[in-house]
Amino acid sequence: MARICMVAYTNYQYDPRPRREAEALVARGDTVDFISLSADSSEQEREFNGVRLHELAVNRYRGESSGSYLRTYLTFFLKAARKITALHLRNRFDIIQVHTMPDFMVFTAFLPRLLGAKVILDVHDLMPEAYMAKFGKSHKSLLIRLITMVERMSVGFADRAIAVHIPHREVLVQHGNSKRKFSILLNLPDPNVFRKEIPRAVHRQGEPFRLIYHGIVTRRNGLETAIRAIDLARQSVPVEMEIIGGGDDVPRLQRLVKELGLEGTVSLSGGYIPMDELMPHLSRAHFGLVTLLYDEVTRHMLPTKLLEYVSLGIPVAVARTETIQTYFDDDMVRYYTPGDETELARIIVELYQNPEERERLVSSAERFNTLYSWDNQKKDYYRLIDSLLPAG
Repeated sequence: MARICMVAYTNYQYDPRPRREAEALVARGDTVDFISLSADSSEQEREFNGVRLHELAVNRYRGESSGSYLRTYLTFFLKAARKITALHLRNRFDIIQVHTMPDFMVFTAFLPRLLGAKVILDVHDLMPEAYMAKFGKSHKSLLIRLITMVERMSVGFADRAIAVHIPHREVLVQHGNSKRKFSILLNLPDPNVFRKEIPRAVHRQGEPFRLIYHGIVTRRNGLETAIRAIDLARQSVPVEMEIIGGGDDVPRLQRLVKELGLEGTVSLSGGYIPMDELMPHLSRAHFGLVTLLYDEVTRHMLPTKLLEYVSLGIPVAVARTETIQTYFDDDMVRYYTPGDETELARIIVELYQNPEERERLVSSAERFNTLYSWDNQKKDYYRLIDSLLPAG
């Protein structure tokens, strides 16, 4: 039985990747402590599905100020470093796994590593590209060069690192990181939550065509495109959309919905809901949307929500990017040009009118589920963990 501690600047209950990994380790008999943000800004310790949560009172920042991002990152870093050191001195961990962003969070494990713990850096996002896209910087800017250098130092500090898919790893290697250090662990749906036996919604001609999006609500996720496409599509077919998630773009999208008179057609939850409560919403959906805009971040993304829709047999319209095309052919999902609401509206109308085409997409997308499954990836993850444990 391994003793493992995870650290992530996230709310544990709402973040599927670290939660899936932590609970997979608990399921095989390991002990897992998890240091995270508190969902209600209160410092507390509790157990959740066998994982010992240590929630730190740090308000997560979502906005346009790079300085404010850095301040909240540093606040969490200092609290997490103090917490992980105290926990390690009481109960020596075998492995510390740190989830990004930011990359430098791996150094919260500095003292435990000196005392013998092994360290894994799970790189969820490309931080240089994220800052380039968000703050309009170029590769040559001092800030981006500094962030890239910190990324290399962070990966170098870790004993092993994890990338979320093959194109993601290739960009990390282009940044100057060692390819040999990386394993690949896709953001696959947890079959305990996204169960295939859950009945899919059956659409009947004449009833509203229910579309869904769940996840973070930011400009780069292109939900303005979705809302404007709904406005166009409703002129031809009955359609409605549910947007589940929180983020800094919620207020702007709420104003857009009101401006277009879509209050009874498009609903925004305005916040996240726990993964356990998400399934009833997904089971009512006829069609999923992955509406990325195209930038230095989104071109390298393989959205988890896409894989979740596919695992449940929900047909999907998705913005065309190189990374998504690495895993999905044109006959598995319906592609459209990022940001083109007219093309997306045309797809919505066409698929409303053609149930056979929806079923064909679902059948073709099943190839992805056959090739990739969490049950298989979980074994790779266990092997990675076990490779860092002392012999015997």
